[in-house]
Amino acid sequence: MRCGGRQEQQHSGKSRVSRFFLCLTLAVLGLLPLSPAFSASSATGASPASNPLLNQQGMMQRVDDASYAKYREIVATFDAAIRAQQGDVALALARCQFMRNYAWAEDLQWAEKAQSNLKVCLQNLKEKFTDDPEVSVSLMENVYGKDAVAQGEALLPKARKWPAEYRARLHAALSNAYQGTQDKRNAGVQAVEAAELSPDTPVLLTAVRHLATTGEKTEARRLLMDAPTPKFVWQATSRINTALDVLPGPTARDLLLRMQTAGLKIDPYTSARAFLQAGDAASAQRTLAETKPDAPESAQNRALRLSVALAARDGKAAAAAIQSSLEYDKGNRWPLAQSYAVLMSIDPAAGMRFAFAGLMLTLLSVGLCIVLFPGLLMFPVHYVGTVRARKGRPTPPLFERIGLRHAWYGLAVLCLTTWALHAFVVSQSTQTHSGTAPVMDTLLPKLALTHFATLGIVVLLLSRTMWRLGRRQWTSSGEWKARWFIWPAALLAVSTLAAWYLAHHTTMHNTELQAWNESVVKGAMQLGGTGLALLLVAVVVPLVEEFVFRGCLLGGLTRHMSFIAANLWQAVIFACVHFDAKHFPFLVMFGLTTGWLAKKTNGLAVPIAMHMLNNAIFVLVVMSR
Repeated sequence: MRCGGRQEQQHSGKSRVSRFFLCLTLAVLGLLPLSPAFSASSATGASPASNPLLNQQGMMQRVDDASYAKYREIVATFDAAIRAQQGDVALALARCQFMRNYAWAEDLQWAEKAQSNLKVCLQNLKEKFTDDPEVSVSLMENVYGKDAVAQGEALLPKARKWPAEYRARLHAALSNAYQGTQDKRNAGVQAVEAAELSPDTPVLLTAVRHLATTGEKTEARRLLMDAPTPKFVWQATSRINTALDVLPGPTARDLLLRMQTAGLKIDPYTSARAFLQAGDAASAQRTLAETKPDAPESAQNRALRLSVALAARDGKAAAAAIQSSLEYDKGNRWPLAQSYAVLMSIDPAAGMRFAFAGLMLTLLSVGLCIVLFPGLLMFPVHYVGTVRARKGRPTPPLFERIGLRHAWYGLAVLCLTTWALHAFVVSQSTQTHSGTAPVMDTLLPKLALTHFATLGIVVLLLSRTMWRLGRRQWTSSGEWKARWFIWPAALLAVSTLAAWYLAHHTTMHNTELQAWNESVVKGAMQLGGTGLALLLVAVVVPLVEEFVFRGCLLGGLTRHMSFIAANLWQAVIFACVHFDAKHFPFLVMFGLTTGWLAKKTNGLAVPIAMHMLNNAIFVLVVMSR
């Protein structure tokens, strides 16, 4: 009975139509003849044993067998062509590439057969075309990991005579091989070689990241801008995102405009980030306005919308973005609290919403904790002093007119002022630049100015305590002995040698978080050169820090506990507030030494001088990087 014949007409509606199209589809594919027997079984609803259509596994096997037959047919065509043109390298490579397309396919039952064919094909290539550059690179591209690295490195001397196209492919393949062994440095070096030979190399972004992280940002930008415009949007987006991650300023925006001119439509969020990093908040806001109002947003995109609103100083938009984040993002509230602080400086009226009460309480709570925390540190000290006094073993204070309350007050003022101003400036600038890695490049001058302002406020708030210390304690008194300065001189010498070694034998990667002091030095140098950096870091900072830690803190602690315990306590606190884990042991040792000098010389002049000398050395080291 024929498919679609008389008996099929006895079936009604969807059943008849679906059976008809199933018959027609299989017939077109050549997998099922339109025979009377099949038509009869379809019409009568035969069992799986008599109807092959009901055996899904069997039908899949027939498709697989048919595809393998077609694969063998094409391989045979390749073989015939190669026999006719035995010296044709391109044809031999095409044959292996065809096999490779199927050798690693996961959904083919005959993939292992293709793997065996590919192995033989590659061996034949290696034997017949050993010295051909394209064959050599293609063979390497079929090897992975350490084997690929060894094979690629062995080819490098021979590749010097190759055409640029094949040298570029070799360096790109070697870069990928190094990536597979987690050797990012060599992967970057090989990627740069490939990009210099072929600007549109597949490892272009690896080269850009390597150059940016080793300080060669100008060269990284050149590679990105000189590369031909990609054909696909995802490639263009990857380039823009790489620029956002590792390159400062307008590079990402310039790439974006170039891609748009070429007719590539970049998504609004990537475009907004590029405009924002370039400092064009207005364009970023217009770009985000192109998104559909009811379109779902990720937490990252909501944060971007907030950053754009704050950078554009649009209080209403920022308030709406904060409220949206409060509704959808239930995680850490601290970044939102910082953004809320920026909003209050832009548009206080927009920030006065009941929904923001929690953020305001968060800010106030953190500030209160910072103020009270030094007091908690002083509580056990007061207890020790009380016990010693009752036992008749009181300790003589280092400075007669400085007590425990001055220790608490000095430390609280320094910590609160530093946290409040720096957190506000960093948050505001980070919002302006969408939190990308190159923020520090444009943020450094603001950090330096903020540090000046912070120290000025600290001096103003502690001016009465500074006056209370007295002239004799500032200038030191008594006879000094030369042996007191042997250890401080040795410590400074070791510090200088270590700093010189690090400056000349290591490279500071921009992707690494720079030490706070180094950021301040670079920012001051951008503002006013070496003189301003020395004034801030090597003069003002030592004066303030020595007064707070060796004057107030050590002076107050020695009134209630032994000098050894008090000196150790203040040195550890001094190291902790610098937030520099790498140099923590040195900072503790430095605090102990300056505290010991304050006791020996009965004043702060010598500790301040040592601190100034140490910081001056640090500034010179940063300049030499």
